[in-house]
Amino acid sequence: MDYNINNNRLFILGAGFSAGAGIPLMDTLLKLTMDKFKNESEISERIDNYVRVYKNLDDKEDIDYSQINFSELCDFLEFIELREYGAGERYKDYGSREKIALRYYLSKTIAESTPLNDEIPELYIRFAEQLHDKDIVLSFNWDLLLEASLIKVGKKYTYNFLKDGCINLAKLHGSINWRIQKPYADNGLNWQPLHPEYDRTTLEIYKSDNLLNYTYWVNNTSSIEPFLVLPGYGKAFDVRFNALHWYKIENIFNFTKDIYIIGLSLTDDDFFIKNLFLYTLQYLKDHSSLHDGEKELFIINPDAKINEIYNFIMHNKNTNIIKDKFTLQHIEDMKNRLKD
Repeated sequence: MDYNINNNRLFILGAGFSAGAGIPLMDTLLKLTMDKFKNESEISERIDNYVRVYKNLDDKEDIDYSQINFSELCDFLEFIELREYGAGERYKDYGSREKIALRYYLSKTIAESTPLNDEIPELYIRFAEQLHDKDIVLSFNWDLLLEASLIKVGKKYTYNFLKDGCINLAKLHGSINWRIQKPYADNGLNWQPLHPEYDRTTLEIYKSDNLLNYTYWVNNTSSIEPFLVLPGYGKAFDVRFNALHWYKIENIFNFTKDIYIIGLSLTDDDFFIKNLFLYTLQYLKDHSSLHDGEKELFIINPDAKINEIYNFIMHNKNTNIIKDKFTLQHIEDMKNRLKD
């Protein structure tokens, strides 16, 4: 098929997209992470102590992390980092020791739960198969499920929009196989710069495709410092390391036809995502001379409050709310619209 601009599509993925593969959502991810953290590192005790402070718990009281608000925890860790910064004791330019360790164990927990090769559910294989190289995927997920699915079906992907014949994948909240700065010891991970064409900052993002293999997580910790944009007030600082991705995707909406938002439920503190959508989705009606007809937006999400979450765009007749979990039928519908 000759893919003209009428065939170009934008897919925006949230946590609900990956949930069907068994990757834990935030309400269970933090507890699983802290269980692993406590088994492997004494730094977890410092996280426990901070939680006791902001939850006003006794010094020896056990903490049920299934009941801890992850965003609040990240806010408090941001406060600790602020104190270190003011005292001239900052651990690294991109986070306190506790935040860097927490990112690592969040990533290791996600990597352990991500299916690979023949274990990948059919839903994700079919989704990867129907993507073509003029599609753009905008993901707010940290996991490598889509990358693994694309590899499984023999399709190439790129994080930097530079390679022809690849699925363009922008991960605005970072990824478990990214890090800031190239480590002194590579340890077989083959770190490569995400944007070799730019020299905007000494804190360049590097990626390792080898981290799709869980063996590297088991046998290697010294050079893995995953770049994840954590929720809460610190997000305003973290996203700046990935500013180039945020900048590049601003005009994407003008060069695609159908837009699919899958499993993305916005919270009150998602001001960056909301502002991105306010800046771009208000122009859903076709204002480009490059293709005929009007853009269609499909929001696939079973959340009972989905209309309320996206009320800023509900007035547009091009918006379609589908209150379902993402299924194979939705993929068939996508393929049929592409044929039409």
